[in-house]
Amino acid sequence: MNSIDLLKKLVSFNSVFPNESELAHFLADELKKLGFKVEMQKFHDNRYNVLAQRGSKGKPVLLYGHIDTVPAYGYDLVNRDPFKIEEKDGKLYALGAYDMKSGIAAILKAVEEVKNEIGERALKVMFVSDEEADSTGTYYVTKTDFFKDVDFAIATEISDIHDMNEKTRTISLGRRGRVQYEIKVPGKSFHAARMEHGISAVTEAAKLSIELEKMNSELPKHPKLSHGNQYVRRFFSESVSLSIPDEATLLVDRHLVVPENAESARKHIEDRINQLYAGGMMQEANSKRATIRVKPREVPYLMPYATPEDNKHVKQLSAVIDKTLGAKTQYNYGLSVADENLIAMQGIPVISYGPIGEGEHSNGEWVSKKSYLELIDVLKAFLVA
Repeated sequence: MNSIDLLKKLVSFNSVFPNESELAHFLADELKKLGFKVEMQKFHDNRYNVLAQRGSKGKPVLLYGHIDTVPAYGYDLVNRDPFKIEEKDGKLYALGAYDMKSGIAAILKAVEEVKNEIGERALKVMFVSDEEADSTGTYYVTKTDFFKDVDFAIATEISDIHDMNEKTRTISLGRRGRVQYEIKVPGKSFHAARMEHGISAVTEAAKLSIELEKMNSELPKHPKLSHGNQYVRRFFSESVSLSIPDEATLLVDRHLVVPENAESARKHIEDRINQLYAGGMMQEANSKRATIRVKPREVPYLMPYATPEDNKHVKQLSAVIDKTLGAKTQYNYGLSVADENLIAMQGIPVISYGPIGEGEHSNGEWVSKKSYLELIDVLKAFLVA
C-alpha cells in the first residue's frame, strides 16, 4: 500500500495503552514480508514488543518507534473519529497521527523501499508498547541482548517541533531525565482541642512543599538541557480521630539534567530538609525528621542524556537532511522523558528525528502530510548513504 494508506491503516488500530496487541501483530507481519527475522516479545498479559533484524553487514542501525497512544481525550467534543484520518490544509488529523504512527509508518516505508539497495547492511527495528505510560516495553527489551551490538539509534519520535518553516529541520539530541521521591514527614499526635501540645505533620509538610518549589531557581543547569525542576504531585495526610495528624507523605517529581542521577538529586533534597530543621523552619517530632527515598517502581527511572553534536551519525543525518530537503539542520533537546532515555542508558547514541505536527495528547492532534512523506525520503537516503 502507498504511504498515506499505510498511515491510515496504522491509525485505524485502537492501540491506546495497554491495548497494543492487534497493532503489534500487524507490524510483525509487515516486517516479515520485508525479509526481517521477527520476535514478538511478550512482557505482560497480551502486551508485546516487536523486535526485528535484517542483514549482517556492519554494526546495526536501530530504528525505533512506540505503537501505543494515549486515550482519545475529547474527540466526542469535536465530533471526530479518533481512528480515522481527516485531511485539511495539508494536515492529517487523528489520534496518534503525530505521536507517533507517522513515525512508525515512515520506518516501514523506508525499509521497504531500500530493501534491494542496501544489500546485507545490518538493520534492527524496534516497535514497543507502553511508552506513553512507564516505558515498560523498552525496559523489557533491555533485559535481552537486542541492544548489545547496536551502533546508534534513530527514533522517529516527535520532537516538540511545530514550526512549518521550510528552511530548517530539527533533530533532537537529548532529553532531561526524571525521578520520583517519596518523603515521609513526621508529626506529633495530640488531642486537637489542645493542639498546641502537638506538631501537625500537615503543617510541616506544607512548609516543605513550598521550599521544594523554591529550590527550582537553584537546581543544576545544563547548556543544552536547560535546568532541572521539581514539584509536589501528591500530598497525603489524615487523622482518623480528633487528633493532630502524625505523618504526611509527599510525592515529588523531579526532572534531571546531565550529570545528575537519582541519588545525587535525592541527596540534594535531603540536604535542604536538614537545613530547614537546623534553621528552625521545621520542627522535629519525637526526635524524628522527614525522610526521603526514591519511590520504588518496576522500570528504572529515566536518566538524562545528550548526544554530542559532533557525533558522526548526527553529522551524517544533518548532511542527508540538507541534501534531500534543501533545509538546514538545527538541534533541540527535550524537556521531558521518553523511551530514548532508556536506549541512551544502554550506551547507545540516540538521534530523534520525526515529522512536524502539533496537538499531541489532545483532540486536535495532527501531522503535516508533507513532513511525513519527507521523513520517509530522509530515512531512505540515510540508510543508503
